[in-house]
Amino acid sequence: MLEIFGYCTASCFGLLQVLWWSCFGVVSGHTSGVHSLPYQKETSMHDRARLTGALALTALSAAFAPAAHAHGAPEFPISRQYNCFKNPSLPACQAAIAYGGEQAIYDWNGVNQAAANGNHPAVVPDLKICAGGQEKFKGFDLARADWPVTAYSPGADGKYEYRYNATAPHRSLNWTFFLTRDGWNPTTSPLRWSDLEQVQQLGPDQIVTTNKTYTMKLSLPKRTGKHVLFSAWQRADSTEAFYACSDVDFGGGGTTPPGTPTGLKQIGQVSAAQDLPTGSQVKLRVFNGAGADLESIVVTLSAAAPKAGWLGQIATKVNQTSAYVKVGALQGGNVVVPSGVTVMDVYLQNANSGASYALDVILPSTPPTTPGAPAWAEGTTYTTGQVVTYQGRQYRCLQNHTAWVGAGWTPTGAGSAGILWQAL
Repeated sequence: MLEIFGYCTASCFGLLQVLWWSCFGVVSGHTSGVHSLPYQKETSMHDRARLTGALALTALSAAFAPAAHAHGAPEFPISRQYNCFKNPSLPACQAAIAYGGEQAIYDWNGVNQAAANGNHPAVVPDLKICAGGQEKFKGFDLARADWPVTAYSPGADGKYEYRYNATAPHRSLNWTFFLTRDGWNPTTSPLRWSDLEQVQQLGPDQIVTTNKTYTMKLSLPKRTGKHVLFSAWQRADSTEAFYACSDVDFGGGGTTPPGTPTGLKQIGQVSAAQDLPTGSQVKLRVFNGAGADLESIVVTLSAAAPKAGWLGQIATKVNQTSAYVKVGALQGGNVVVPSGVTVMDVYLQNANSGASYALDVILPSTPPTTPGAPAWAEGTTYTTGQVVTYQGRQYRCLQNHTAWVGAGWTPTGAGSAGILWQAL
């Protein structure tokens, strides 16, 4: 009880008094000034004590209920934590998991400090910048040359697009952006504040789109080659702030937009969220500026394929046949299909075409089953692609994890369905 009082606000004390008198005053036969109910004679004193105590406990639990928090991370240029959540098999992400633990990639949208209040260097120390100062995320601070980079170039207005996946949008006080200085070496050591230069701060007039994405335009100083764009999102309705490191490549400079060959324009990304069974169709459709169909590229899977496998197949076919778009990663002025990734960039071949795209996945009408699949069980370690049975259905594992006892990571759980498991 003393511990509860130590954390209780003034509004809680009244509820604690209700709880005290409900549990002890009624049991002893005294109502302590509480009027009897009309049906008092028909209800036992013991039952009334249990009922009143339960109501008090319910009210008390509501008083102690945690407040909702905003969460999120940059999706373009993609941040280290979001990239590792989507592509945990990347070498840099495997190293981050080995160093800091696997839980960091599942909590990708929570790299935060609760009491930042705009003073970011005070709560995020040197060498822990990409982790937002949290020990749990220390793997994202590893100094490595193989952190995947986003080819970053300005639009026709000279500004750089920045998109933030806000899983819980809130009012923003400001967005502060820092860029590594010229001469910074990604392999020397984790970031220090002296490595960074504040390049822009945007006010609260950002727009949340229907898919919970903040989109903004950045005015950045001239840079060439690889750099880190570090962002700090300060909430207006709380002292909490969120942090992220995005690895970018500005290319070699000159009159051509850095990192982008003449004519190409990066317009978005495609991602693979699940493994697909035999017979699935993956279709990339391209539309003109009025929304009319221009072309459709289809791949039908002749065998079950993991996420990275089927995304690579559709990207390869698009690059071989499409007259409008390319899918993959920009390397040396060409768009190539990387292996082992589940997120790829989409480029217009003609930057002025105004074309758009959509990626559709069509599952077979009768998905194949895996005979003899074991029953799902807590405490078991599962690997991507593994099939289990649970409550009469089969499910395929979407990413490596251990089903910790008590975590509730069942194939149908609210925090695991569609993230850790996919129904077949």
